[in-house]
Amino acid sequence: MTTFQLDPTVQPWDRQPGETAKKHGQFITYRDLGIVRTLTKAAEKLTLSYGHTRNLATTYLWQQRVAAWDAHNTQQYQAMLEQERRRAAESDATILRAMTGLVGQALPNMRPDTMTWTEFTRLAETTMRLRRQLFGDPTSTIAITGPGGVDPMAALVTRFSELTPEQRRVELAALAEQVARRVEAVSDFDDE
Repeated sequence: MTTFQLDPTVQPWDRQPGETAKKHGQFITYRDLGIVRTLTKAAEKLTLSYGHTRNLATTYLWQQRVAAWDAHNTQQYQAMLEQERRRAAESDATILRAMTGLVGQALPNMRPDTMTWTEFTRLAETTMRLRRQLFGDPTSTIAITGPGGVDPMAALVTRFSELTPEQRRVELAALAEQVARRVEAVSDFDDE
């Protein structure tokens, strides 16, 4: 028996050389169950035993192929979202230009009987807030600080430099133990 291999010139989710239409159709059934797919669900849908379905999945590299399929779909989805974000930004920019024009036109002709100063101020503030959201606010700065406005990383480095070599070793061992516990907690995740 020859080992099934994916042809690098064909997308992994497409029918592969040496794969019958029936076997590819069974893979498609599994693939199309979506991200919540399981071999158990595929076996039920295909009306096959779980063991036979597992053998098909192993032989025809279903896991590897659906991973490629899911990655492809995610990439397509991300590209579509990016395109929609660009369209929304263009639309927002058009609205913003219109609002800015209205504010500019209203300013020299401001009459208390048509718009109060409060209304005008609200319109101007809303327009400028939208402009800052769309194009960024060059006047704002985001900084992470600890107690007293001190940079937490700088404070940690300063404190660490003041420790003796033995104290540093103890601190690093404790940090390594904490990281190992977190990695273990994350690694206990069961993806089946």
